[in-house]
Amino acid sequence: MNKRKLIADIKQNFMLKRLNAQEECDNFINTLKQDKEFKEIYDAYTKTNIEYLKSCYEKEDFELLHKAQDLQAKIATYLAQHNIDKSKLSPQYNCPICNDTGVVGGRICKCFLNELNKKISLNASSQTKFNAFENSNNQILTDNDKKAYEVVKTWCSKYPLVTKRNINIIGGVGSGKTFMLECIANEMINRNYVVIYKTAFEFNELARLYHCGKNYDFADLLTADIVLIDDLGTEPILKNITVEYLYNLINTRQINNLPTFITTNLSFDNILSRYDERIFSRLGNKNLSININLTSADKRIN
Repeated sequence: MNKRKLIADIKQNFMLKRLNAQEECDNFINTLKQDKEFKEIYDAYTKTNIEYLKSCYEKEDFELLHKAQDLQAKIATYLAQHNIDKSKLSPQYNCPICNDTGVVGGRICKCFLNELNKKISLNASSQTKFNAFENSNNQILTDNDKKAYEVVKTWCSKYPLVTKRNINIIGGVGSGKTFMLECIANEMINRNYVVIYKTAFEFNELARLYHCGKNYDFADLLTADIVLIDDLGTEPILKNITVEYLYNLINTRQINNLPTFITTNLSFDNILSRYDERIFSRLGNKNLSININLTSADKRIN
């Protein structure tokens, strides 16, 4: 997955959608113009409207304007008499806000951002749907867990106006780490951020593929708006790959002030012994990271 290529592909798709809408409209009008009555009215309206618009560059010709309005009214009457939807005389764009240009008021339209995040999410994770905060069951959460959820929900709502960019979620098997991580992913995707969600095993495999010269652009992980790595510590340690690429990910994203979320059942002492001091120091840096400990018993047995 290459973000620039995805953006280019989406732009091309938007252009094609826009052209298709215009072509369908032209074909519809040409079909109506097979009726001589409609053709005469529509051609007269088109010619008059063009002349009026030209007049606006010098001195607005209100006589032409009124003539165009009269002809437009005749077109509406014709369509009503023949039970034809007048909206079809204009291209039927998918997005009425930007008319399938992807831009409105000089800013990227939400429809374009949604399409971008949809494609990136599909490329970034094998999952097609994530859990949401509203799906959490307060009845099985401890007071500590409820506070933890409030912390991450507040972070998501305030981002990018947050002081700490990284969150480490620590807990045993079934403590709800993955559920919380999915909630974060879902929330940030809904806020139109580019999110990459990987298990530690998947991340390790992508690093291996890239290291071996296979077809994967590791830079996507370094530059995405949000990266989430689930179950750190469950992946095998591959020589010259696991530690090196994990450090590169964490360090590069910290330097560029990009958020990274990690879940693990490892203590920080275990992280130090399993990886190295560089990874330990960056994950454990309290000036950069929020560390959340989930203390609930295995929720999956309830």
